[in-house]
Amino acid sequence: MRLRRAGAGTRREAPEVAEARVPDRTIERLLGVRKQRLERFERERREAREHWRGRRHAQRLAKLAWRDAREGAAEHWRQARARFFAMETDSRQFRAAQGGYERMKRDTAQRLLAWRERAGESRAAGSTFFAAHHRLAEARRQQEKLDILRQHIKETERRHDD
Repeated sequence: MRLRRAGAGTRREAPEVAEARVPDRTIERLLGVRKQRLERFERERREAREHWRGRRHAQRLAKLAWRDAREGAAEHWRQARARFFAMETDSRQFRAAQGGYERMKRDTAQRLLAWRERAGESRAAGSTFFAAHHRLAEARRQQEKLDILRQHIKETERRHDD
């Protein structure tokens, strides 16, 4: 007869060891994507600001050109009238000066239209900038919320592990 040893035919159960949990990286990946999005929004806002500044500068130059043309035409007409009434010019020279003044008025009107067109472009560029600015502010708020959520999750995991 054979004697069986106590451990020969029986299996022992493995001691229960807590399995190492695989950390959830979902929020980390989401934060990475959101960070890239935030950087893109910052770049778009920066480009929109530069474009808006360029449009405002062009508008300012167009306004100055219009003012100079308007003042030049007015000064030309004042001098022509003053010379005519001082009897320094004859009626033919006065009509030539009057024709020059009419041309200057048309040029001034064209410059005014150019200025108004630039003003519309500047307004549109400003709207684009402020839309980009609000989009960036909203993305920053979302990023901050995700950072708070991540911090809360980490603290909860730390308390759970302890």
